[in-house]
Amino acid sequence: MIFREKIVEFLGGSTKPKEIVKQEIPQVAPPQPVKVEPKTLEVIPFEPLPDKPTAPPPMLVREVKKEVIPVEKATNQETQIEKVEKIPEPTFGLICTKYERIPSRFRLASWEGVKKVELEDLSKIDPVTKRHPRYWLRLRVPYKELIHVTSKESFFRPTNMQDPNKRLLVQSFEVKKEALSYSALKKPIGYLILRDFKMGGPPFQLTSEMDSPMTSSYYLHFEQIMGPKKFFHDLTGKRNGHKFGGWGIEYQVTNQNFAQNKITVLRKDLKTLKLAKKDLSGPTSL
Repeated sequence: MIFREKIVEFLGGSTKPKEIVKQEIPQVAPPQPVKVEPKTLEVIPFEPLPDKPTAPPPMLVREVKKEVIPVEKATNQETQIEKVEKIPEPTFGLICTKYERIPSRFRLASWEGVKKVELEDLSKIDPVTKRHPRYWLRLRVPYKELIHVTSKESFFRPTNMQDPNKRLLVQSFEVKKEALSYSALKKPIGYLILRDFKMGGPPFQLTSEMDSPMTSSYYLHFEQIMGPKKFFHDLTGKRNGHKFGGWGIEYQVTNQNFAQNKITVLRKDLKTLKLAKKDLSGPTSL
């Protein structure tokens, strides 16, 4: 300390300590709080959006197992038949007026060996002798019928299968010996398969025991009715599927059942192409 005072005196300074003045800082009052008013938003005149529809709560549905039944695939013919409708007879417009077995014009009279037979013509009779004319025919040879200009008598001449005027063909012939019901003796009986091209239809059988043989063909007549109009159709000798009709309607015979006296006919409207099927009954059943 003494050393310090001497230095101060040498420099010409005072050795008295300076008084330290404490400066008081005036207190500042805190600022008053400012009220901030919220700005009001401009109201826009829009309609509120509709409320979103609430989905119904999920429901538990019990699954039912369906039994699958296998179905056989139908053919084209079966599909066509399924589409065919059955309509009443007045609307069908067709009735059967005749359905009878056709009697044979010829009867087996005799034979010579197994390759030549004699046929008797039951459709004609000699006014003098009162007998039916007879004709000899060879096996598997087609014959055509000719008529004499003056006498109008029929006679047969051999021809070929390409001849459109061919009439008769003996397809087969055999002789069997069979016992008679009234005797122990056996009698030879001839069996003949004859085809009549003019009559049409399938071949039929003649035997020497038949006095009035029948063919395998039928008289088949129809009457088509369209209001006051009527039209006659003769399908004798025609095969199943032959088309006939009129006034925009087409018919076809699809099946014949002579034992049940029924004919199945398919009807087609040519304008609408609509199909209908019906089983027609013949007027008589033999």
